[in-house]
Amino acid sequence: MLSFTNCNEVIDFVRKKNIEFISFYVPDIEGRLRNVTIPSENFSEELLHNGIGFDASNFGFANVEQSDMIFKPDLNFAFEDPVYENSKILYFFCDVFEVRTGKSFGQDLRHIVQKAINALKKEGIADEVKILIELEFNILDELYSRLTPREVSYKIESSEIASPPGGEEIYRLASNRGYFRSEPNDHLFEIRNEIVSALRKLDIKVKYHHHEVGYSQSEIEFKIMPVELATDATVLAKNISHRIAKKHNKIISFLPKIIPGEAGNGMHIHLFLLKDGKNIFNDENGLYKLSQTALNFIGGILKHASSLSAITNPTTNSYRRLIAGLEAPSKAVFAEGNRSAAIRIPAYVKNPQERRFEYRPSDATCNPYLAFTALIMAGLDGIRNKIDPVKQGFGPVETNLYDLSKEELDKMPSFPDSLEFALKGLESDNDYLTYEDVLPKHLLEKWISVKMKDINDMQKIPHPWEIARYYDL
Repeated sequence: MLSFTNCNEVIDFVRKKNIEFISFYVPDIEGRLRNVTIPSENFSEELLHNGIGFDASNFGFANVEQSDMIFKPDLNFAFEDPVYENSKILYFFCDVFEVRTGKSFGQDLRHIVQKAINALKKEGIADEVKILIELEFNILDELYSRLTPREVSYKIESSEIASPPGGEEIYRLASNRGYFRSEPNDHLFEIRNEIVSALRKLDIKVKYHHHEVGYSQSEIEFKIMPVELATDATVLAKNISHRIAKKHNKIISFLPKIIPGEAGNGMHIHLFLLKDGKNIFNDENGLYKLSQTALNFIGGILKHASSLSAITNPTTNSYRRLIAGLEAPSKAVFAEGNRSAAIRIPAYVKNPQERRFEYRPSDATCNPYLAFTALIMAGLDGIRNKIDPVKQGFGPVETNLYDLSKEELDKMPSFPDSLEFALKGLESDNDYLTYEDVLPKHLLEKWISVKMKDINDMQKIPHPWEIARYYDL
């Protein structure tokens, strides 16, 4: 990653590296990166001071009648194109400002997570948040979707899916038998290597990558990083993955459930807090060696599970994964080492400075700026109100939840089973998010509106399963 102190440093770098274009990234409300590009000779002190105007309503934030905003490049977050070696493009992440006042836009995603950290500081709880991300996705050979009056369907092709139509068996995998498979059965090894190499060029540190359980399914696990970096790094990693896939005529999808019957894609989030450099989640005498602060943090997350899901699992497809089986948690409980629980305390962590928990329900269709912030604010609420997860009935549960009877499962608190249910939870339970104006009320209203439109649009479309099930009634 590159960092500049002033305009002249950028201009000197552009000249020495023969940079032809400068491209500016701004994330929209759903976490996609939008960009605009200028010839490099147009970069100037005036551009840094005045910024570049854009229509914020197209990004999902502002209303049309008040949509003029400006963005300015963040000189501390720049990089050369890591995907194409001969590219002559310099990229900047940008911050958004209001036109009339010149002040930082209250809904600027890159500033929201910092407001959550400031809320922790104000309460005297912590001054740093550390995050570790496990990113799961599918790498597909072909993906088609059709929506016409004559056809509603989607089609997938992957060289790994067993029993191909033509009968050719080129080291294909059996269903849900892909975990840690190696070449030649792992067809995705080289493309994962290329993605990780691109990330390393940007100093986004990766712990490892491997084939996951399902057909065409992969995982990249990052090293622990500050949450402020993790937000930008996650959206950038997704963007780079898509670009590299396109380069190889492949499709990468982070959809939670895209291949029926196969393991779904999550984005597991490991989290802990530091104060004065010390991990305040560690207590050698506590439950699972967790401090009471950590347990209260967990209690806050599980108490707000329904509303939190509207942000960490924000698509209709998310809830096709959050069902019992294949390590997708559906119950709001915690435990050590139990992958069927929503919150897992990794038993393999021995370093007290890395004592943490793992939030397993979330998936990569979320906007990480909002999702990481929401998790912090739910945990902060748990600490402020001393929510004890044991006393609240959130566990610990060391039993495999998928082996329990319906009667036993019904006694446990659950996650929402649909996006609509989650959004209703967010409408009624959001004070913990708006505390200290960390997540502005207007932004939450826009979020709910965008996601409800998705639900309404999807409900108008007949599903292939319905046709097969009911056509002859």
